[in-house]
Amino acid sequence: MMQNAEIPAIASDSLPDLAGRAALQHRLCRVAGRLSSGLDALEHFLCRAGFDRAPWLAVAFAAGIGAWFVFLQLWQWVAFIALLSIAATCALLFMREDGRFPYLRQAFASLFLVAAAGCALVWTKSELVGAPPIARAIVAELDGTVIQRTEQPAQERVRLVIADWDSVSGRPVRVRVNVPIDHDQEAAGEGAKVRLRARLVPPAPPMLPGGYDFARTAWFQGLSATGSALGPIEVTAPAQGAGSSVAKLQWQISDHERTSLPGSAGGIAGAFASGDRGGIYIADEEAMRDSGLTHLLSISGLHVSAVIAATWFLAMRLFGLWPWLVLRFRLPLLAAATSALTGIGYTVLTGAEVPTVRSCLGALLVLAALALGREPLSLRMVAVAAFIVMVFWPEAVVGPSFQMSFAVVIAIVVLHDCTGPRLSGTP
Repeated sequence: MMQNAEIPAIASDSLPDLAGRAALQHRLCRVAGRLSSGLDALEHFLCRAGFDRAPWLAVAFAAGIGAWFVFLQLWQWVAFIALLSIAATCALLFMREDGRFPYLRQAFASLFLVAAAGCALVWTKSELVGAPPIARAIVAELDGTVIQRTEQPAQERVRLVIADWDSVSGRPVRVRVNVPIDHDQEAAGEGAKVRLRARLVPPAPPMLPGGYDFARTAWFQGLSATGSALGPIEVTAPAQGAGSSVAKLQWQISDHERTSLPGSAGGIAGAFASGDRGGIYIADEEAMRDSGLTHLLSISGLHVSAVIAATWFLAMRLFGLWPWLVLRFRLPLLAAATSALTGIGYTVLTGAEVPTVRSCLGALLVLAALALGREPLSLRMVAVAAFIVMVFWPEAVVGPSFQMSFAVVIAIVVLHDCTGPRLSGTP
């Protein structure tokens, strides 16, 4: 026989509390369920992405480099790197116990560590090559070694980069000096020891907010001051067989172009052939700048791509005329190797500036993909080129050249991937 269980009486004033707790628990359960489903969807997406996850490492690396330029204090850099390292450690240790999200754990740890590495890299380079600017404009006697000489006949001057010894700080400093042609000495080449009197000023900051920051560029180039010579150069010790052979070849090509094509045409042709813009007259350069075409004078992606593409098609046609070679070797592979060597040589000849190196790396990756029969345009190719540039020139991340060029290439690749099936006629 069942016994009647005593049901405890519940006060009427406690019913709202129980209802509120139940509603709160219900909301928490819904939030937890949505969070879990979102993590499951993200885990599934990362699992299907495969190698397409790799380009995000380049994005994280660039973000870490950019954070160093945003944060201006030492403790901020240390805190940023420490927080990212702690977050990566937590992702590896604590999320491992769950065992549900291996790809998500790997993604968090990788992105955090790569971003911290980017900040540490640009910080390290700044400490190694950075040169504090002089405090104010001064007139000084320079007695040092010429480490770079640039001829600029259109401006009737020669630009020298001189390494001198600062007796106050006890360390070598670099200054860039413009020397008029009538004060120049032919023996003042790279490696020569010179003495001159010059007016020096600190590297100029941006004239407008967001404008070109020459002071930042000079810092990473190791320049403490710029200026102009106030008198003739005295060569105390000539160069003993020093000097770059590439610089000599560059000057010979540029001089040949200016001799063959007198006037502004020779200066522009010399800039295209060797990257030496010293022969371009100021009026012509201002006209190109006013018309928005001054970027054509700087060797970058357009010029490198044109040289490599022309070499590719020419090599394919010429190699195809040799039956013995056609029957024994793959012509695309030979054409790719020939184009790669030509592109590297053109990059070195034109000065190997950051935009040129960036374009050359992208072209080499495309050639490698074509030679292997792989898809030449992909975000992985862009990420590899960007990663290599950021490793050697991390300061380029905050420059408009890096940002605009990679943004354009990414847009081209994405558009190519989106329109490929439709243009090929496949459903």
